[in-house]
Amino acid sequence: MNMVHFLSQIAMSKKIAKRQAIVQAAIEVFSIKSFRDSNIREIAKRANVAEGTIYKYFKDKEDLFFSIPMEKTKGYVEQLDLHLQGITGAPNKIRKFIWYYLHFFNANPEYGRILLLEMRVSKRFIKTKTYASLRKSTRQILGILREGQEEGTIRKDVNIYLLRQLILGILEHVVTRWLLKQEKYNLLERHKEVGDLVLHGVGEPKMS
Repeated sequence: MNMVHFLSQIAMSKKIAKRQAIVQAAIEVFSIKSFRDSNIREIAKRANVAEGTIYKYFKDKEDLFFSIPMEKTKGYVEQLDLHLQGITGAPNKIRKFIWYYLHFFNANPEYGRILLLEMRVSKRFIKTKTYASLRKSTRQILGILREGQEEGTIRKDVNIYLLRQLILGILEHVVTRWLLKQEKYNLLERHKEVGDLVLHGVGEPKMS
């Protein structure tokens, strides 16, 4: 590795770290205040960067706001893939998917407040690249459901696209209710209950 390439990698690493610091600061600020009441100055101060630095990475406050899920989704998908490794059988994978979804938001309530209490209800959100990115992240559960039909653990008469929406809808409701109740309990207390609800409704009955 020559010196020029080495220095280039260092510079790139610093840029990535600075962008991540800005995004994390934005999560903290937006979760305390609404999007409307927050400003770039506050975010820059919390990220310990100059206000102008933020505009090198994001066009404006809205661009930064809607970029947050793109930054978080990559990590979510990578960690979910890791958690699913070595697990066999669609029912077990569904339970792990449910567990990890609740675990992720349990560990990231600030992000949950931004995504589910503010961003998801914005008409502008559905038109962003971020929305498309989040949609792609749901392909994991769709693949698991398809696997379940192929192995005979999920009824073949079930529309897996609707089932995906059902699972995600239940999970979003559970997390949203938890957030509105100010995170007074551990979200993971609900993972078995949600898993049983889904699998008892769509699983193939066991032969007696």
